[in-house]
Amino acid sequence: MDSPHRARLYLGALAAATALALGADTALAQGTGTIRGSIVESVTERPLSSVQVSLVGTGRGALTNAAGNFLLLNVPTGTYTIRAELIGHAAATQEVTVAADGVAQVDLRLTVSAIAVDQIVVTGTAGATSKRTLGNSVTTVNAAEMAQQTAITSLTELLQSKTPGVQILTNSGTLGAAADIRIRGASSLTSTKPVVFIDGVRYNISGLGSFTPSGAGTRSYSGQTTSAFDFLNPNDIETIEVIKGPAAATLYGAEAANGVIQIITKKGKRGEQSVRWDVRAEYAQNEWALDIPDNYTTCDAARIAEMDAGGNPVWPGCQGLAAGTLLRENPLRDDPAALRNGEVVRTSVSARGGGDRYSFYFAADMNEENGVFYNNYSDRNSVRGNFSIHPNDWMDLTVTTAYAQGDLRMPVGDESAQGMLLSAFRGRPGRITANPLNSGWAFTRAEQANEYNNTTRSDRVTLGATANLAPLSWFRNRVTFGMDYTASLAQVLAPPGSVDAAFAGMPGGVVAQRVPRTYVYSFDYAGNVDRSLTETLTSTTSFGAQAVSSRYESLAATGTGLGAPDITLISAATTTVGGNSFSENKSLGFFLQEQLGWNNRLFVTGGVRADDNSSFGDSFDWIYYPKASVAWVASEEPFLAGILEHARVDHLKLRTAWGQAGQAPAPFSATQIYTVDRVVRPDGTVASALRPRSFGNPDLKAEHGSELEVGFDAGLFQERIGVEFTYYDKRMSDVIVAVGAPGSSGFGGTFYGSTGAVLRNLGETRNSGMELLLSATPLQRRNLVWDARVSLATNDNELVDFGDARTQMIVGGQSYGSLQRHREGYPLAGYWWTVPARDENGNAIPLTARSVQLDTLQYIGPSAPTREVGVSSTFTLLRDWRVFVLFDYKGGHYLYNYREYNRCALNLNCERVNDPSLADHPDRAIWTATNAQGYWVQPADFVKLRDLSLTYSLPSSVAQLFRAGAGSVTLAGHNLALFSDYDGIDPEVSGYGNRQFARADVYPVPMLRRVSLAMNFSF
Repeated sequence: MDSPHRARLYLGALAAATALALGADTALAQGTGTIRGSIVESVTERPLSSVQVSLVGTGRGALTNAAGNFLLLNVPTGTYTIRAELIGHAAATQEVTVAADGVAQVDLRLTVSAIAVDQIVVTGTAGATSKRTLGNSVTTVNAAEMAQQTAITSLTELLQSKTPGVQILTNSGTLGAAADIRIRGASSLTSTKPVVFIDGVRYNISGLGSFTPSGAGTRSYSGQTTSAFDFLNPNDIETIEVIKGPAAATLYGAEAANGVIQIITKKGKRGEQSVRWDVRAEYAQNEWALDIPDNYTTCDAARIAEMDAGGNPVWPGCQGLAAGTLLRENPLRDDPAALRNGEVVRTSVSARGGGDRYSFYFAADMNEENGVFYNNYSDRNSVRGNFSIHPNDWMDLTVTTAYAQGDLRMPVGDESAQGMLLSAFRGRPGRITANPLNSGWAFTRAEQANEYNNTTRSDRVTLGATANLAPLSWFRNRVTFGMDYTASLAQVLAPPGSVDAAFAGMPGGVVAQRVPRTYVYSFDYAGNVDRSLTETLTSTTSFGAQAVSSRYESLAATGTGLGAPDITLISAATTTVGGNSFSENKSLGFFLQEQLGWNNRLFVTGGVRADDNSSFGDSFDWIYYPKASVAWVASEEPFLAGILEHARVDHLKLRTAWGQAGQAPAPFSATQIYTVDRVVRPDGTVASALRPRSFGNPDLKAEHGSELEVGFDAGLFQERIGVEFTYYDKRMSDVIVAVGAPGSSGFGGTFYGSTGAVLRNLGETRNSGMELLLSATPLQRRNLVWDARVSLATNDNELVDFGDARTQMIVGGQSYGSLQRHREGYPLAGYWWTVPARDENGNAIPLTARSVQLDTLQYIGPSAPTREVGVSSTFTLLRDWRVFVLFDYKGGHYLYNYREYNRCALNLNCERVNDPSLADHPDRAIWTATNAQGYWVQPADFVKLRDLSLTYSLPSSVAQLFRAGAGSVTLAGHNLALFSDYDGIDPEVSGYGNRQFARADVYPVPMLRRVSLAMNFSF
């Protein structure tokens, strides 16, 4: 056949194919219709937002808007099953027939369900799976609902009191201050942080590289630190899943013994649908809500007569007053430059939707928040884009992108001498001050404290790509690549002559900058092979690999001698110094897991994980972590059906799990480290020379966690009550302990708080406790529904063994005394003190005017709560009104009230010392004794009204005035009330924010009350 003829045939065939394709498209266009629907709650008929609506078997679907409506366009003609799912509700289905050019109406009613046996989770598994198959506990937080109906501004607030076993140790009410997060107690002496993932991408939760707000230039005293954890906008989060120990975290390997938090952000839903827009605008104020103690002076004869070297009265305020007169002042409350109501402005906008082969979610937010101090603010701006494509029925690809920008200014505080709270609470009424403007203040007044300039500006980019591939019906694969990058510019500026420059020993002024960068790259692959071995027995074989690479690098420079207040360039300073630091860590792990399922109600799972880590010693290679679990949905067994039905039990799942996971050492822990010093040669020239710093340990390996948990999940009384109960016993062996390096080694320096230390795997710890999550709907009427949730957790922490001859270790970081100790047989960082001796009448025996006779060393109690309870209720009134209230209780622990010790024993300005009615109190000698600090370790039990909100759903006619489909108004309060017998201001805080175990009430800012008004509109 000649070429022209062949070409004409090809063109003819192409034209015919094009015509057929166009004809097919026309036929498809002519053979489509629309599904329109609404979804409401069954009893109240309240519209339900963000319900996942899907066309079963097609991969297409939509999300309901705030009015509970959804719309699916261009649906091919035929009969379908519509399925609607929402956390906290039982799924509902309905068949619908779509006619060409027709509109099919679907109206579904979802029933509240306390237990979701078939809820899909992604954390701690080799792939998304139903909760019915899991032998371990995974707690899910409905973040989208919480963020919508409360005044939550951060991830920390979102987790507080919502999940049993997750302990949030808040350090300060200062905006930007980091909290400590522990899951099922502290197991390690080196790190207690959990591992965090966002959409499968490893998420950095370390510090931002900020300078400690000590007011001493670059010197770091105790104080608050910052964290990258709260960079995420809570409005972008759909759910949070928490796994709480090695039994569930085995598949995460040598870094997961402290638990895993998986954050799932909002996504669109595939299917032709209208775009849903959500807009939120919020205005709030942060307020100091708790009592401010007064300062007292008793004008006794000695003070009235006391003169300085120049013959001037030391106590001019007492002159002319009768002996015994009581002076009283409160500079923090009375000085208008001290405290303010900090304004908060938050706006966010998002859009989500999809088409036949794609879905998307885009969002942007702006958050400007001011604290109660004039130099404390925390601003955050962020954008997020999540995009999914479905090129065919066996593959989908989701790309998640996020950029956040933070601007933070921290006030000088805690135990810093020029901190506003320390200076205010140490003030001594009537006493002379060097500067008359400072009258009533101990050191610096409010205007001077407000000049402190410590800022951190940060940029963060988080990228992820996840591909799900199922080329065969029995072979599923998931691959995730991710990067999390954080860069900051931290600066401290103290102009010449300022209080901070003088305190730092640099009266000519100082400016310091630090530029840290953190890179985290992660890769995760999981494959699943599903097989039916018999009609009743199924098998799921899972395998995969995970790799994480973390790198931290920092550049720092300091300039001293600025010459003038407006000179802020380091290069213009009289003296400049610089430096840099670097650390890197890489981990690689592989896992294999087998799960057998019988009749879809009994599941037996076994698996193993192998890990290697660059922080392991040279002599140590791979470490292995096995796991095993059993889950049994007993309520589906025919022989138990009658018994459980008689007991009003709708669902009952029994579960048990055992597993191991690790905690890897910090980078360079196992390596011999040298540092560089400058030396002067005999000829007078300066050169560099190596100096040994740490001895290293080639045998160092990961700490080894092992956990057994047993529990059950139950739904009672027609799913109106749900119970999740777990008992756990977690042990950590090979705990890393610092021991002294041989004196002959030549290695010195400070490493993990021990001079000349070498790290060894020696110790053992234990945590055990119970967790209870109770969900209930005690009252369900058309015009009144009461939904309740109770979260209860206990934790018994014990240091079992150090592994060497020692029996105790003083907790590092305590600036005053040695009240906290790690001691075998007791909780980590427990409080201890030597009790005062007493006479036969029970009075403390004074040794001098400011000391008492001491007797024996005794244990006081733990420094971390041993029991926590969160009780929340949601009341739905007349369908359109919702009231949410959350009470938070923490107890069983103690806190060192250093502030009151300082005021009473050192400053003599507290109320009890100056109250004449207490002159004969048996503890009076202790109050003024400087050697009885343990007396001020007090029970720290408290109850807080953590959240209270009222939400009103606007009538459609009002929402339409804003051209919106639905709208709501929320009035909310956070940290509204405190109930406690603790003598301090707030038993929840600690001035040792940059110390892992040391906790003390050393002039931290208490929790702030925040009242907000928010408007939400959906278009």
